[in-house]
Amino acid sequence: MKKWYKKNHRTFEWRSSNNPWQILLIETLAQQTQLERANVFYQKFIKKYPTPKDMANDSKKEVLRLWSGLGYNNRAIRLHSTSKILSETGFDELYPNFTVLPGVGVYTNSALLSFAYGEKVVAIDTNIKRIIQRYFKIQGKDIDIFLLENKSLLLNRFDSRDFNQALMDLGATICKSRSPKCDICPLEPKCNKFILENKKKQSKFEGSMRQKRGAILKMLLSDESLTKEKISTELQVSNKALDDILDSLVKDGLIEFSKNKLIVINDN
Repeated sequence: MKKWYKKNHRTFEWRSSNNPWQILLIETLAQQTQLERANVFYQKFIKKYPTPKDMANDSKKEVLRLWSGLGYNNRAIRLHSTSKILSETGFDELYPNFTVLPGVGVYTNSALLSFAYGEKVVAIDTNIKRIIQRYFKIQGKDIDIFLLENKSLLLNRFDSRDFNQALMDLGATICKSRSPKCDICPLEPKCNKFILENKKKQSKFEGSMRQKRGAILKMLLSDESLTKEKISTELQVSNKALDDILDSLVKDGLIEFSKNKLIVINDN
């Protein structure tokens, strides 16, 4: 596995970094996004916001503007909120529990511990879970228990950064969720090949509420404010559907209604 990773690893500038802000930034950008695409946005973000304080001092609208096109805009809002906390607190004061930060879950916390702090932890992302499940023939939710109980064994002869990044690369390029390339996999000789059929279908983006939410935010990044009538005409949706979309955006802190009932980006 070490030989395969040395020859086939994907190269990104943040991969050798132990800067927790850089790690948090790429991990946030890469959620539900292909790594190569996330890296394009990373270059933009790290240039404009090299520290949490740089982002905290900027407006939510500017963060959303830079985020535009990446999707799942809630991540941008949580990242902006996190930058405000970190500009006052700092990572070291929160170590080892970064889950107190908005949007930081178990995986991102483990990624920070492994990549920024050199801790011996398995970064439990979907690629790593899938590989371990197939290799050791583990069913369903038992994988989480297995990884916790066998952390020391798995990392016995590996630096956790190399272990985690190697399996992520293997899962992204060879041990894929569909049509895995077992014939060229370095783990194949001892693998149980416990491959479960993925029956979950991804919901269509075209015409979805997520698409319309993104369209409204894109409109607001061009205009200071909008009326419901203008949005309804642009999106061609019923008043009831539009109310549901706007309510969800208000609930997530993305937009608000001004005193004269115009729709604006919530920049608080």
